[in-house]
Amino acid sequence: MTNEEKQILLKDLCARLSYGVIAHALEIDKVGTVTDINVSYNTVNLTVDNASGDYELVPISDIKPYLRPMSSMTREEKDVFSDFLEFQSEYGSDADLETYDWLNAHHFDYRRLIEKGLALEAPDGMYEF
Repeated sequence: MTNEEKQILLKDLCARLSYGVIAHALEIDKVGTVTDINVSYNTVNLTVDNASGDYELVPISDIKPYLRPMSSMTREEKDVFSDFLEFQSEYGSDADLETYDWLNAHHFDYRRLIEKGLALEAPDGMYEF
């Protein structure tokens, strides 16, 4: 993983941290929720068992978050997203923030990380709302 790819992934994960993004640690072959990110050391705490609080400290280069492709939006989500875009064109940058917050909360891959090999496609039902 290049430094540029690490930076892209770090920015994306930091924005999603409060939304419970699920990731796969490739080397140890474990899946869990990203609960903490240490930018200085390029590591992620991956909680692998919520009941016990067990976690793994994983290098950012070994993490692949599960994200939803933009094409996986349901009809209802498309309607909401469309409303955000209309609001954005009318009110500008303040609306941008709400749009990105909504995309992050619903785990959509608007940065095309799946395409770049930096994320995995979330299986249907992984993120239930």
